[in-house]
Amino acid sequence: MHRPFIDPAIRFPKAKIAKFLLKKKLGIRGLLEVIPLDPSLIKGSHGRDQVPDSEKPVLIGSARKVQKAEDVHAAIFREFN
Repeated sequence: MHRPFIDPAIRFPKAKIAKFLLKKKLGIRGLLEVIPLDPSLIKGSHGRDQVPDSEKPVLIGSARKVQKAEDVHAAIFREFN
């Protein structure tokens, strides 16, 4: 089974998680480091930049056309200032 949010480099991730939870139960602090930092493991629409016009989202209420996701904040800010 593919688990995109658990690092495939960890040999026994369930054991690592169980160890972390046991330590937490005993009051020992720690970091649960099982999430990979490799963005290529995430599949789907995350980070899509080449999208056909028919599939692009619509921002209703903006007088100006928003070209990319980074422009949404500025468009919303302009509407309420």
